[in-house]
Amino acid sequence: MNISNEGAEIRYTKYILEFTMDIDGNVERSDIIGAVFGQTEGLFGPTFDLREMAKTGKIGRIEVEIKSRDRRTTGIIKVPSSLDIVGTSLIAAMIETVDQVGPFRSTIKLKSIKDFREEKLKAIVSRAKKILESWKIEKIPAVEDVLKELENHMVPRQVKELNGITIGPQALSSNEIILVEGRADVINLVKYGIENVASIGGGKIPDRVKELLKNKKKIIAFLDGDRSGYLNLKKLANIVKRIDYVAFAPEGKEVEDLKPEEIFEALKNLKPFEEAAKIERPELKPYLNYVNEIVGTLEALLIKGEEIIKKVSVGELIDTLNDIDKGEIDTIIMDGIITQRLVDLAEQKGVNIIIGNRIRQLARVPENMILYPLKSGD
Repeated sequence: MNISNEGAEIRYTKYILEFTMDIDGNVERSDIIGAVFGQTEGLFGPTFDLREMAKTGKIGRIEVEIKSRDRRTTGIIKVPSSLDIVGTSLIAAMIETVDQVGPFRSTIKLKSIKDFREEKLKAIVSRAKKILESWKIEKIPAVEDVLKELENHMVPRQVKELNGITIGPQALSSNEIILVEGRADVINLVKYGIENVASIGGGKIPDRVKELLKNKKKIIAFLDGDRSGYLNLKKLANIVKRIDYVAFAPEGKEVEDLKPEEIFEALKNLKPFEEAAKIERPELKPYLNYVNEIVGTLEALLIKGEEIIKKVSVGELIDTLNDIDKGEIDTIIMDGIITQRLVDLAEQKGVNIIIGNRIRQLARVPENMILYPLKSGD
């Protein structure tokens, strides 16, 4: 006989009854549903007849999940209920009395009664948490933000591009120039009235700009207040023949993000290049004592880790490097000028830090090598 599991739509689910079943034979889902309806029929009259309750929406569609193996069927039965907990418990006890499906013995046991409303509330709370974590509430912009947006719209029109770099309106005409790293730095300074500014974004400055810098009475490098700022100072010293003064943004801040009072304070406290170049950097700190040791001696220290491997005159440095094995040293500290020939040979020997008085203008700097001038390049 074909048993239908269709009925009226359940009013609203309060509880989910979940049963385990074990049947001594291979059966179909329809056989199990037929047995549940058939063997509970009339036990408590029409009021608690499962077939009638399915028609009136007091219980929902019975779901059956089965697995058949070795002439045995096991699985799960789920029954939604809209009755109160007392009526739901009575339904559970009735279904547990089903002890035969077709010709086979069966055992059906209640596994759990889940409060559907509680499960639904848990799902709602879980979803609400995800919404709180991911949802961004749009705020009405403050007046300051609106003004900043308008300024950012206008300022870029005042800056110009010259041979691959960005310059402020007075970069060409002023006797002083402020060198910054990027276009955003130029825009921020121009926004607050500092127009004699130029960016140096690449590793090679066009000849036109180099000529421009030669005619300036004062050249100032204005750099970020973090490790990248010190690295940019090294880069500028490698490619710019003269740097007179250096200014840094407050610690941890970038020039492009500075407020006007921070910009003017930083430029007020600028330092001569020789003094700024002695600022301690984490990777150079172990060698600062060695720097003091060789200043004025025309000597060079060849170092591995923090241990001095050899001490030679600057004049003997190239020959000494030719004679050592790769990896024997990693640092050179010298009272002399860092040249392209020295850099190329040091790279072959595995050197990654060279500290010297000055850096002669270089055509190439290895990507992983730190060149640190104690004075401006010649």
